[in-house]
Amino acid sequence: MVFLVLILALSFAFSKPIMDSFQDVKRFPFVTYKRVWVGTPAESEEVTVPNVVIAYGKRESPPVVSVAGEIAYYLGQWTEDVGLNPRDVRKGRIPGVVMPLRDALKTDKHIILVGTRNRIVREMGLSFRGPTLKVVDYSGRKVLIVGGRNDKEIVKAGRFLASRIIGFKAGAYRTFFSFVKLRGLIEKGNYEGALSLIEDPSGLSACGKNMSLAAPMMLRFPQEVKKVVKKRNRIMYVKLVEVLKAGNGEEARRLWREAMKTCYMCHQGITIERLRKFVPNPEIHSRHQRIARDFGLNCTACHRGVTEIRGY
Repeated sequence: MVFLVLILALSFAFSKPIMDSFQDVKRFPFVTYKRVWVGTPAESEEVTVPNVVIAYGKRESPPVVSVAGEIAYYLGQWTEDVGLNPRDVRKGRIPGVVMPLRDALKTDKHIILVGTRNRIVREMGLSFRGPTLKVVDYSGRKVLIVGGRNDKEIVKAGRFLASRIIGFKAGAYRTFFSFVKLRGLIEKGNYEGALSLIEDPSGLSACGKNMSLAAPMMLRFPQEVKKVVKKRNRIMYVKLVEVLKAGNGEEARRLWREAMKTCYMCHQGITIERLRKFVPNPEIHSRHQRIARDFGLNCTACHRGVTEIRGY
């Protein structure tokens, strides 16, 4: 459902920046997974951390530098940590996210580059026709340039990237991974945990933020899409809650699968037009496989019949 809202909201959003390649922007490696808090009782193997630094040129104006901070805020909604370890802290090496370009180039991360007064734009001879999001390769890394003809256009492109792309992805992936975890909790008979996950604003209800942002566009949804959305919401937030409270695991598994089928209707174009026009970044998307495996579920527990497609 949240992916459906994501695609439609982006499709109908006004003042969308110029994107040379929608695929490249949508598949940009914003995050990665890393072992953190090493050497402590809370050490975790797979934590979502930034795979980028957000940079700006030393001559950029305050509004442009400010929107770099706005992008960092939304990236923080997606990630779970900056990649912190006690050893780094002892040595005074606490990872940064927003920094001048000269410092960003000293890291090994990909870069979101906000503004046009910088060496990369000059060296590549780039020009802009309006608010722009453009992915380029530079010195062995990917750089997502947030550009425009002036500061106002740069800020507009930056805010679109922050809320409409990174912010939506944050809600989408939190919901998607929670949906897979929900199946695992049902499998293990942990119905109280499953109910909590449905209601958690950082769990299944993380899509509420996305739905709120997309609300002005809801009236423009095709009627067949509205029916799918309504069916999915009733399953997830009414019927499934009822059977979990009753402790009916078999019915909960059936309803979960019915909800997954509604996701596939939009993602894969089953009985309606396919609404997700891009292929997700497999490095980020594949975490759901490991979540399922942690609960003892194999691929066919979810991918069979109409939902057999597993590719990206």
